[in-house]
Amino acid sequence: MNWEIFIGRFHPLLVHLPIGIFVLGFCFELLFQFGYRKLVPSRKIVILTYGLGLLAGVIAALTGWLLSSSNDYGIKALNDHKQLGIATLAIMLIVIIYQVKAPAAKHRLKLAGSTLALLLIALTGHFGGNLTHGPSYLVEYGPSFLQDDPDAFTDAIRKKDPDSIVIFRDLIHPLIQSNCLECHSAENKKGGLKLETYKDLFREANHDVPVLAGNPDLSELFKRISLPKNHEKVMPPRGSGISYTDTQVIRYWIKNGADSLATFNPEKMSDELIALFKRDYGLDLSSRPYYEKIKVDSLDASLLEELRTSGFKVSYLGANNLLLDVEYTGDTIHKEQIHALNQVSGQITFLKIRSCNLLDEMIEEIADLPHLTRADLSDNPITGKAVPFLIDRSHLEMANLNGTLFTGESVQKLLGKSGLSRIYLSNTEIRPEEIAELQKTFADVEIITAFKFKKVEEAKSVFEQEAPR
Repeated sequence: MNWEIFIGRFHPLLVHLPIGIFVLGFCFELLFQFGYRKLVPSRKIVILTYGLGLLAGVIAALTGWLLSSSNDYGIKALNDHKQLGIATLAIMLIVIIYQVKAPAAKHRLKLAGSTLALLLIALTGHFGGNLTHGPSYLVEYGPSFLQDDPDAFTDAIRKKDPDSIVIFRDLIHPLIQSNCLECHSAENKKGGLKLETYKDLFREANHDVPVLAGNPDLSELFKRISLPKNHEKVMPPRGSGISYTDTQVIRYWIKNGADSLATFNPEKMSDELIALFKRDYGLDLSSRPYYEKIKVDSLDASLLEELRTSGFKVSYLGANNLLLDVEYTGDTIHKEQIHALNQVSGQITFLKIRSCNLLDEMIEEIADLPHLTRADLSDNPITGKAVPFLIDRSHLEMANLNGTLFTGESVQKLLGKSGLSRIYLSNTEIRPEEIAELQKTFADVEIITAFKFKKVEEAKSVFEQEAPR
């Protein structure tokens, strides 16, 4: 049993007693000064009431001192409340002594001293409210112009590009600043723990290391913030605390290495975390194709016009996406067209050059296409010599090689060294048994050799009747 904390817990009960008694004494003094002698016939009643208030204040202060040993409160806020409480008791004592020792002093001077003591009592009570309910408790439900914008942090995140969010810098560090530094700054350092910088998260404190990279369940920081709100060791101990969504963000960050420059990777995020982030921050972190994440500069209109004049159909992917979808519409392609294509090679993500007698040597003339994600080279006499071109396109996801001269060996080489997730191989030199082997070897790649339609039974008229037996 902890007697200090047990007795200290009576502080909230006792602290209102001196306030009430002193306010009563102040009312007696007002009545006495303004001539209501039938109600307060002597100043001794005022002095006695103030004395009882001072005694109750000392008792309340002692229980408050015992309660402060619980380490449940921010050091700065606790010191402010404690020092102001001591100053208030001192002023109350001076007021009483002045009332006793200077009976002939002016009543207004005595009232001024009592008024000062009353104001200090009110201020001490306010700091006590800050201590238990947080610094915004007084205006939390008041007019909006008195309050901090509760959505300012959320709005700042909403305005960011999801791909540019650095988890520690943009989310975790602001959360620590607003919820932890009252007790864990260089000035306070409660429990030997300081959380002002990224490196502080990995320095051992009195209890344990705040963050153990890769293991949130053994990280003291995560364990404390994920405790039930009424648990005696939950952090922060007061206020609304850290939301469930932000708690899960911290868990994700620690589990994936707790790197200071880490960003969100949808492939490592749970569906729940993606949904929570979208709900609370309005940002969709679900996996997106490469061409939706990359940003490129706009092109000179003359380059686009030259490309269109050369027989290409050109369009941007969207109003805010300046990558290009390019399709050759001519019957035969020549080096002139390849040259025009190379002028915009840094912008192309979808490329269709089909049924135009494209040769292996022409593919070798095509410049680097750093953002190419889909390539349709179907119905051209190209062979496995085009494999290096496809392998070198590091972001290529789909290749249509229908009607080409690719063999099973060349496709195996292509799939083994590229990041393709889908490939079309109908009407090629590849034998059915080779296709089966490729599908077995590269099970994560969608290999399409023909379109298949589900058989639908022939519809039967509702008017048709069975012949009588």
